[in-house]
This record gives sequence, structure tokens and C-alpha cells, in this order.
Amino acid sequence: MTDFKNFFTDDGTGFCAETKVLFGQCGSDKRLHLTELMEYCADNVTEMYAQKGQDRQKLNDDGYVQMVSRSSIHINELPEENEIMTVKVREEKPEGFQLMRYYEFVSSSGKVLVQGKSLWVIVEPETRRIVSPDKFEYLIKSEVQTDFGKKPGKIKVPEELEHLGDQRILLSHLDPNGHLTNAKYINFAMDFLPEDYQKKEITDFRLNFCKEIKKNEIMHVYGAFDEENHKIIVVGKRDIPDSEGKTESSFECEIFYK
Repeated sequence: MTDFKNFFTDDGTGFCAETKVLFGQCGSDKRLHLTELMEYCADNVTEMYAQKGQDRQKLNDDGYVQMVSRSSIHINELPEENEIMTVKVREEKPEGFQLMRYYEFVSSSGKVLVQGKSLWVIVEPETRRIVSPDKFEYLIKSEVQTDFGKKPGKIKVPEELEHLGDQRILLSHLDPNGHLTNAKYINFAMDFLPEDYQKKEITDFRLNFCKEIKKNEIMHVYGAFDEENHKIIVVGKRDIPDSEGKTESSFECEIFYK
């Protein structure tokens, strides 16, 4: 078996993990599922802090939970089955109350396969009140700012949306925080698209995580198709209205294709 290495960058702001793309992580095209791509991003952030002695339980005990709020991914080439790659995550300069993380998926030959960025908030476990980055004592400080592709940001959702389908949130959808794991939102965005759109080659996608959704709640999925700009908007709405009687979005997704 190959002995894969995990290591920090020389300045301590980045964490690198060598790995192999396995059969069960791939789709019918024999390339890494988008949800597995997102899993790597989230898990390597968690592991970066765990390697420094601040695993999820330690952070929770000290009053901190890390939650991703927005992500942006640019795909040069999706990793394929049996490919050896290095997944890199790096802390970058915070943006206001949000921490910025940068990702790279690099082949064994040195080719950058995927780049990504995500914004995270630190919240208190019980109240979900946001903790300012300067109050997060374990923050790996960085002043780096990497420019690439489409920055994580607000997604403009059209008023006219087509109902694509509904999905009850099941036990297998949940993460250790007790809600739909963030990596699975891209599944909801892709699974409810018409088949012709599912077959398109995706170059970029952005995800905004708006509101937690939990077991037995219903996700109502809507979409809008902009063929001129090769763009799809997908929105997942919760079944439970807010205090004003409005249906809240659980996620918003913007997908670009060739």
C-alpha cells in the first residue's frame, strides 16, 4: 500500500494531505463526485486544526463551532478514479466576521485540478452567536489573499423559479452537528436537474449556505436555466416558514458549464 503523507506548509498556515481517489468516491464518469470534493474541503479544514491539537471536541468544549457559509469552486479537471493527488487547504486573511480558506487539488504530476475558496464563521455551540475572528484564540493567522475564478459571494436568485422536486432530509444526510452536512448540498443541486444538464461539463460552482435543515424536514428544490450565459441557479427552500410566514432558503447554488 502507498504511504500517504500529511504535512503543514513551512509557514504553518497551510495543511496538505496526499490521498488516492477511490472507486466509491466516483460517479459514472469515473471522476470524483462533487460532494466528495466538498467533503475533502471541509474535512481538511477540520484536520488542519486537529493536527494542532484543536479537534472538533476541543473546540466545542472551548465554545467554538466552525461552520461554512459560502463556497466557490473552479474545476480545471475533476480527479479520476485511482488518481494520486494532494489536497491543500490554507488559511487566508479573514473577511469581516468570516474566515477565508483556500483549497487546491493537485495531481501527482503537479497539475492544479481544482481550486476553491470558502468563507467560514465561528459560532458558539448552543446560541449559534458569531464569534469575531480576533476572539477565536486558535485562529491560524494569515494575511494571504489568493485571486482566482469566482469569489464566494451573494448569489443573485431570479424571481421566476421552476419547481424541480422535493426531498425529505434523512438520517444518512446528517453530520455530527445534527443537520444536513454541507457537502451534500451540491447533490441536491445536481440530482434534481434535467438529465441533459447533469451531463454538462461544470467549470465553476458557488454555494451559499443560508439556513440549517434537519432530519424529517422537507427540502423543496427550485431552478432557473440561463442558457445564454451557461449558468444554472438552484435553490433549496425549507418546509418551515420564518416568523413572517416566508419560506426560507436553506441553500443557493450557482453552476457554470461549458
